[in-house]
Amino acid sequence: MPLHVPGDQVHEEVADMGDTSFSTQAVYGNSASLMFATRPPGYHSKPHRHDCEQLNLLRAGAVWVFIEDRAFHLKAGDFLRIPAGAVHWAWNKSDAPCEMVEVHSPGLQADPTIREFAVGLFDERETPALAGTPVTEFVTDGFDAAVVEKLAE
Repeated sequence: MPLHVPGDQVHEEVADMGDTSFSTQAVYGNSASLMFATRPPGYHSKPHRHDCEQLNLLRAGAVWVFIEDRAFHLKAGDFLRIPAGAVHWAWNKSDAPCEMVEVHSPGLQADPTIREFAVGLFDERETPALAGTPVTEFVTDGFDAAVVEKLAE
């Protein structure tokens, strides 16, 4: 793929998060990946972590994002950073979809949720040299999300 790809060539696909999903477009380079994700009403991911920093910009709608033992109610135009390795998850408690831009560094291009359709932005003369290949790890032991989610009531 070239350094530039028209938007209509980065297809919107469904990212499967186990018991929930969202639609997204994803691209990546050597040090970061970028996703534009639409989460439907009721979207509720499981607590998870990945060994990369995540920067979020909520473009439309509203969503609750939980990081460890804290809750953040994002509204359109809000930014949020999730530190690498932090347990986090999202819940769209509204009746409208929300649209979020996510940057992960190093990129999540190897993650099963997007690896089949993420588009690499590399020049034909360039050999990719990925900074890392973190993947999502769902947290199942010793973490009670329901306790933290009470902060959103």
